Amino acid sequence: MTDGLRIVHVLNELAQAGNGIVNAAIDLALDQARAGHDVTVAAPAGAYLELLRANNVKHCRLRTFSVFRPLNGALRLRSLVRRTQPHIVHAHMMTGALVGRLACTGTSTALVTTVHNSWQRHAVLMRFGHRVIAVSDAVRADMIARGVPALRIETVLNGTIGTLRKPAGAPPAPVTLKHPNIVTVAGMFDRKGIADLIEATALIRERVPAVTTYLVGDGPDRAAFEQLANERGIADSVVFLGFRADAEAVMRQADVFALASHADSNPLVIPEARAAGLPIVATRVDGIPESLDGGAAGLLVPPHAPDALANAIAGLLLDPEQRARLRAAASRNLERLTVHRMACETMSVYRRAMVGRTVGAQ
Repeated sequence: MTDGLRIVHVLNELAQAGNGIVNAAIDLALDQARAGHDVTVAAPAGAYLELLRANNVKHCRLRTFSVFRPLNGALRLRSLVRRTQPHIVHAHMMTGALVGRLACTGTSTALVTTVHNSWQRHAVLMRFGHRVIAVSDAVRADMIARGVPALRIETVLNGTIGTLRKPAGAPPAPVTLKHPNIVTVAGMFDRKGIADLIEATALIRERVPAVTTYLVGDGPDRAAFEQLANERGIADSVVFLGFRADAEAVMRQADVFALASHADSNPLVIPEARAAGLPIVATRVDGIPESLDGGAAGLLVPPHAPDALANAIAGLLLDPEQRARLRAAASRNLERLTVHRMACETMSVYRRAMVGRTVGAQ
């Protein structure tokens, strides 16, 4: 029942700017097209468009829409659904869930939604899906607590190893990192714990004076973080690299990879760091422990705790043998973090959604 499906993915953007939701959806669409399915991405045009076309993924251009004004996107998507009769519409963002439900009503098309960020207030809109995917068991539990029926939501852990994504445009000038170093790849948002990592860097310098922390990513709170580094007198030890399409090449130079998030449903950067064989220190929040094999593949520390973060990172920087052990641990058990495993499990969800639509489940 999953041979040769017609699948439409709905996204708010196709920008190549480090958005994990977009990256996960693109990975899924490319793998599905490679498997022989008829795949369309409905979204505003963006940098990923050329990659999609090169891999036989169609594009339906949607104007930017919002959760408060969904009609423009819904009419365009409904026209596509009526014309192509897809088996599945897969919405990855909250606005897409609302638009997708409006577009699929009165048709045999099943709507599947993926909850990428359960911490967002409007994430409950993802319940509009006939089947709902959670990107971690922690997200699934959170959404059930918020009223999504347990029988309609199941976990498909994020995976990005084996991605077909490639940077668009000319590659950025390579960067060479100083050692010893700490690297994070994250949006410059308060919830990513960047301030905690800066505070931890100040503490680490007391034990490892030559340490440099490299922050890869951009976002609205960057200026505040730069100011904090200046106020703490460590601006020379905290380097803001901004968004880089070659983030994985930067990561491979890391002595320690750190992710200090306060909320993070299941960040793709953890599988990427593991694939690079990095010693990882991350916070014990949401789906992060699941991507670190419960702590077997990296060190877990409490969120909002710069002292604990600093102790874990400094301990690794000062202990080459422990770093080597964590590198080896991170490199094991990677098959569960691949794009293909994620795609296969997603196809199983599609099958159950289609069966439900066949018997009239709404």
